[in-house]
Amino acid sequence: MSIDNAAQFAPKRITPTPEQLAIQTAQKKVVLIDANAGAAKTTTLALRLAEALHRGRPPERMLALVFTEAARVALRQRLLEVGVPLGVVKRLSIDTFDAFAARVLGQLEGGQMAYLRSDEELRPVAWEALEVVSEKYAHRYPLEINTTNAAIAEFLKLQLRTKARLDFHAPDFDSNTLEDNLEMLGMSRTHYLWLREYEGLRGADTGEIQFRAPFDATYDLVRMLGDDEPLRQQLPAYQIIVADELHDLNEASFRLLTMLIRRGNAFFCGAGDKDQVIYTWSGADHRFLRQRFEQEFPSLQRMPLTASYRYGTQLAQAVGALKNKPSVSALTRNTPVEVLHYDHTQPQACSAQLIAALEHAHAGTTAILLRDRDQAIRVETALFQSGIAYGLVDMNSYLLNQEVLMLRGMVAIARMDLHAITSGPRRGEILEALVAFAEIPFTRAELQQAKADVANYPELLEGFLTNQLAKSVNQDKAALTLAAVEYLRAQPADAPAGPALQHVFAMLQLEQTARRIYVDPAQARVVARSLHGFIAVCTEAGVALGGFAGWLGEMEEAVTVSTGKAKLLIACIDQIKGLEYNHVILPYLAVDEFPRSKSDPLEEENRFYVAATRARDRLTILTPQDPAYQSRYIAVLPAGKAKR
Repeated sequence: MSIDNAAQFAPKRITPTPEQLAIQTAQKKVVLIDANAGAAKTTTLALRLAEALHRGRPPERMLALVFTEAARVALRQRLLEVGVPLGVVKRLSIDTFDAFAARVLGQLEGGQMAYLRSDEELRPVAWEALEVVSEKYAHRYPLEINTTNAAIAEFLKLQLRTKARLDFHAPDFDSNTLEDNLEMLGMSRTHYLWLREYEGLRGADTGEIQFRAPFDATYDLVRMLGDDEPLRQQLPAYQIIVADELHDLNEASFRLLTMLIRRGNAFFCGAGDKDQVIYTWSGADHRFLRQRFEQEFPSLQRMPLTASYRYGTQLAQAVGALKNKPSVSALTRNTPVEVLHYDHTQPQACSAQLIAALEHAHAGTTAILLRDRDQAIRVETALFQSGIAYGLVDMNSYLLNQEVLMLRGMVAIARMDLHAITSGPRRGEILEALVAFAEIPFTRAELQQAKADVANYPELLEGFLTNQLAKSVNQDKAALTLAAVEYLRAQPADAPAGPALQHVFAMLQLEQTARRIYVDPAQARVVARSLHGFIAVCTEAGVALGGFAGWLGEMEEAVTVSTGKAKLLIACIDQIKGLEYNHVILPYLAVDEFPRSKSDPLEEENRFYVAATRARDRLTILTPQDPAYQSRYIAVLPAGKAKR
């Protein structure tokens, strides 16, 4: 950037605010934008790039990094909107961190690499690695061998987090005892060995990489460059670098970014909102924005971006009070914050209040945002009972949760009513759920064959119990599972399903089982909450065991709504960053519902901030009448709120 601090680029269609102009023309080498939600971070970065282009910087020497493909498309679009010609935009490097790393690796390695993008593509490798673990270590250590899809998904999430944080490359890792490392990593011996064998199959140990999964390119490139200064000199040298959504930075992507800034002695401008750090499971940490940048670049300049273009004054004031930071709206319209109360002593009261709120829903898209998927049980059931159609964003209906499928399968087997589950693939999923919760160490081939058999011949599910459970090495668990089915079989058809399932829950000690199955303790708690909620809903509905399968089948048919066309959506908060809706409804703002007592307090507060700031036109919050049971976030909301 030149020493002239007057803006030389005049954008089309917008008039930059004083804050945006200051960022557009900032002279410091490293500039960090502390941005509020909806404060036009992407547009401001586009202005920064456009200013550099107007001052004569060649587009080929400029780099923009983001974390998602959607963010990449958005930045490209903003450049066009402010007036950068399409031909110039095409000459810029606008990439996700991982796509950029893959491109650099392609140049350094000089060959084509196989990229496996989905869990479906990665499952065979994960299965193979687990089989290697079983063959090599089962005679030495007690292992938890679980080949279900849910276990594979948990493992793939764990290995991504481990790489993002560079856990295996922490100081003293190689000199620590295995027990110390397991404690530091927060994983079981089985998962540790599994991850090691998986990386061995990937070729990471030898450097002869066979394939890469999401984020592996960033991880592999940072490992390759490490302390190798000559190799780092082969990185492309950029004069201008910008980066968006820096609150999603993890250790590996942060190291790559700092290498790039130093490689070309680049001017860097990055935008983030430290209050949107909620992806700690993938290594995101508020310390990158709060501390690490200043440690790396002590003379950096911090610049604010406070005015939101998403929501109006009342919501801006509320989130400003929540996070104790300046927060204003650039809009002339208001976004009211509506607080509705319910009787927390009545289990159905919150969902009933939600249905009432939908009668006054704002025009456009309404989103019911949940703290986690266990809250969907009462919400979905209430919508079904009210005949209200809805869609789901990046989540399944609770009827397809593994713990619910397990109970559905046990009732179907006990009632010898397996044909009531009409979908072949669904019967396979139910079998897999039973395998998981009965803790049967199936091999991959055995599980896949059993699922295929049950999908085609439902009566074989009965044989699964008599044959496979009898052969299980976990005979205590097998005996309990068989006893639970016999208990259900002894109940008459008109016996209430809720109390019967509660008895099964206690017999099988399902809460303890969930803690063994799920890597993440928070997910184990969600599964336990889900089971309790499902059993409670069955009890309140008064459904009998004889009508259980039909009741659930009718509900399952009712929720097959296309998410893209639905005006009412249900989503978990962690899945909607970057999205916005006309009307947002947040149910269950209650003690230990939101925030949750065993979760990090700051991350929980950030999660509430993210959820509230998705609203454009109205935010509705449902909280108990009794202040003693209200979420602590209620206290920061503006006075004069609506009550019912």
